[in-house]
Amino acid sequence: MKDLDFLPEWYKDRKRRHSRMRKQYIALVAAFLLMMAFNLTATHRASLMAADVTRCAEQQTKAEAVVYEFDRITNELNQLKTRADLVRRIDTGFDVAAILAEITHVVDDSIVLRKIELAAEPFTKPASKGPRKGGVVGMEDRASDAQAATALGNAKLRIVLAGVATHPARVADLVCRLDESAYFQQVRPSNYGKSQIPAGSVAEARGGNPPEKLDVTGFEITCYLANYTEIEVQ
Repeated sequence: MKDLDFLPEWYKDRKRRHSRMRKQYIALVAAFLLMMAFNLTATHRASLMAADVTRCAEQQTKAEAVVYEFDRITNELNQLKTRADLVRRIDTGFDVAAILAEITHVVDDSIVLRKIELAAEPFTKPASKGPRKGGVVGMEDRASDAQAATALGNAKLRIVLAGVATHPARVADLVCRLDESAYFQQVRPSNYGKSQIPAGSVAEARGGNPPEKLDVTGFEITCYLANYTEIEVQ
């Protein structure tokens, strides 16, 4: 039995053409949807990357501010260290009020001081060769050449007391008291002899006719503050 096809060819061609067009439309829609999905994904990723870049930029700005503040604080700290070192080198650490108080305690009423001289001297470094020579070890033993030239910082204090006493024995007693004091060492009379002073005020107080001059003992004593220890080196 033979099937008869009554559909014309033009109708079949149009059906085939419509079918191909539908397939092409479906393919184009699928490609469009795929491109839209890819575009949305790329846009989202780009937004995330832009947010990360913005966040990194903010962190960089904060880090630069922290680094700047750290550099500023470091510079200030270095300046403070320099000033502290300068103050440490200049400050001899001598308590002048305590020294004067000890001198006042040691000197009795029979002695009149006309001069109290305080002079800072640099520590002398012990010699490395030669016969026995005196060396000096300071409290911190950091005397540099610059400090030796300027007598600042780590130094010893030379004290000179000059005045008069009513009797030579008073001078010897003063030397003994200075030597026994924990404040002083190397006490040596550098000048010692008889002297005369005007006695008018003393005579008027006693109501007599004393001589015009009063015999006294003039002296000058040199000592050092006991802030260091001497050693003997070979």
